[in-house]
Amino acid sequence: MGLLASPGLYAIYGKGAKPASTNAPGETACQDAKCHTQNPLNSGGGTLALAGVPAAYETGMTYPLTISLAQEGQKRWGFQITALDSNNLAAGIFSLSDEERTQLRHEIMPDGNQRLYVEHTLAGSHMGRKDGPVTWQIEWQATGDLHGPVYFYLAANAANFNKKPWGDFIYTRTDTAGPPSGDR
Repeated sequence: MGLLASPGLYAIYGKGAKPASTNAPGETACQDAKCHTQNPLNSGGGTLALAGVPAAYETGMTYPLTISLAQEGQKRWGFQITALDSNNLAAGIFSLSDEERTQLRHEIMPDGNQRLYVEHTLAGSHMGRKDGPVTWQIEWQATGDLHGPVYFYLAANAANFNKKPWGDFIYTRTDTAGPPSGDR
């Protein structure tokens, strides 16, 4: 996420993550051969947190979520998140509470299904802010068509701001919101 070796691509990904990089089923976590491969996934000693995911969602409710990332020595930051149901289909609706630092992205997957993502913007990469933590605020709504658990797949990049893919640390996590009590 965030930074690539090619100067032209660097400018693109500095404004958002590579498409489908949350480590959800059928996705990578931005550690394929073209991205951040130097450090193993979740290996840098930093922290990635997702606050606000309900233990059990209630249909129609909107939940504020906070993503937080910290890593000693790093100076640029990025993330991408999606929410999927048990069939790996988009679950609920994301909305932005900070349009300067976050943006929505729709992607059509190889199976033809659409996924909705929230990710950082250029301003949301917090360029030069050392060590973190950095945070991003978003919202997720549990829509009426949901049944069963919802899985939040989150990947984040704690980058060293050298405009190259090495020296960066990619973190991932999966959080689960259970279904309403009457739907279990």
